[in-house]
Amino acid sequence: MTYDLAQWLVEDLGDSVARLKGQVFGCVPPGRRKERADGGGKSIDWTAFHVSRHAALALAVVGASLPLHDADGLGTGAGLNESEPGWACELDGATVEAETIATFMNVRSYLGQVDPATLTGEPDVDPVLEASRLDRGEFGWLYAMWAGKPLAWFVRWPLTGHLTNHVGEMIATRDRMGLSPF
Repeated sequence: MTYDLAQWLVEDLGDSVARLKGQVFGCVPPGRRKERADGGGKSIDWTAFHVSRHAALALAVVGASLPLHDADGLGTGAGLNESEPGWACELDGATVEAETIATFMNVRSYLGQVDPATLTGEPDVDPVLEASRLDRGEFGWLYAMWAGKPLAWFVRWPLTGHLTNHVGEMIATRDRMGLSPF
């Protein structure tokens, strides 16, 4: 069987989304997704919200969507930091789940049409982050992290690898909650 790059990317992302759906959302009841297992770490709702927000922003940077806007009233930078803020307990778990899955279906659509010849190109990050109203003072770390990176890096990290990394974290949280199905 011969794989083209887009097919491989879509299937790899599909594996991560399937683990998120089945091994996290399918095993942890919505009412428990706000818990921080054994008193530490991050909640599943927060982690899913976080990874979804990064992917949505990355889609805008690569030109596959519009810049972020404040549709939920939390501010366009909400969810971008790793640390879980106090207001995260107010996130609606069903909404987080639906929006996370929808965001990664949008990523899937984008990856399905990626042309390998464009992967060395460098997206212009600053205008998108500015249009998303991300303050340089607060989000300077993000401007610096994403600046000067080729399109391939956005595909490898905020669009795919970041999800895979955090799905592993959410599975570990699920296990510490005593909810492993294995």
